Amino acid sequence: MDVEMLATTIYADAIKLYHSGALSVIKFLAGVYTIILFVDIILLLVQRGLSGNLRETVTGMNIPRELTTNKKKTRKTWQQIRQKIEVGNESDYKIAIIEADTFIDDLITRMGYKGDNFAERLDGIPDGQIENVEGMKEAHELRNRIIHDDSLELSKEDAEHALNHFEEFLRVYQIFD
Repeated sequence: MDVEMLATTIYADAIKLYHSGALSVIKFLAGVYTIILFVDIILLLVQRGLSGNLRETVTGMNIPRELTTNKKKTRKTWQQIRQKIEVGNESDYKIAIIEADTFIDDLITRMGYKGDNFAERLDGIPDGQIENVEGMKEAHELRNRIIHDDSLELSKEDAEHALNHFEEFLRVYQIFD
């Protein structure tokens, strides 16, 4: 009986507390605080330029849809590039590197990084903003050697190494998860 009486007493005290004036004041102040926070959020969005690009306003940068909501298309495009490595001839390796470079360059450009070419855009990325910039620079340099040196011999391992640098950029945006 003592446990039942204790439970009844606790329940009665909880009901009294719930209906007390002190808790009503706390509930009222919490409601006012919630309204103030909501108004602050709206004011911050207006100050940041809500009328502009909403994706840029919310995320802080303009991330292309291929890296956010349209990952399936990005995966498909990347798989088509990757398949060229599996063919086993050097010209397909070179085409895969050039296509990967163009694909990643397009994404970087649409993220808003400025520059006349991919190398300048990569150089213009602030430290820590995008991972593996150095690896992408290395892969882009290989792409430039492919374009300018007809006699360049490219092994499958070198092609895969370059593609892995570009793929690491896509992994940051969880394209393959």
